Amino acid sequence: MDKPVRKAVRTFIMQNGKVLVIKYLTEKNKNFYDIPGGKIEKGETNFDASIRECLEETGIQIINQKYVGNLIIEYPDMIFDFDIMACNQIKGEPINFDENESMWIKIEDLLKENKIFPCIGILKPDYKKYLKYGNFKIKFVVAKDHIILREEITD
Repeated sequence: MDKPVRKAVRTFIMQNGKVLVIKYLTEKNKNFYDIPGGKIEKGETNFDASIRECLEETGIQIINQKYVGNLIIEYPDMIFDFDIMACNQIKGEPINFDENESMWIKIEDLLKENKIFPCIGILKPDYKKYLKYGNFKIKFVVAKDHIILREEITD
């Protein structure tokens, strides 16, 4: 069975040991933490999507982001193909929206949360170096409940 693939972007913005996250308020993903990002629209580059999604979900304007790698997250019935961006120059402060809150959180505190989406796994100590050095390709095979079952690195 071929699984549908969704091409999207996630932008990791880190400062002083903290990362910018969103926390969903809608019923479907209520209280789950995620990294700002979303679907790459038709005719849009991954850089354009990164800027647009970050502004829409956090109110923060990205000044200078860079592509650092690719993360595949394979669920039982779907595959997410994420271009991963990293950024440390921004303008503005996190604001809240009807669908989500945005905030800075210590990386170690975020990794202790029960409701996190798999892309946050890149912040684990074993993987965090890839955000700095870039050019990685990582695959997480996950269960329906977002738990990472298997990890593959092909950097």
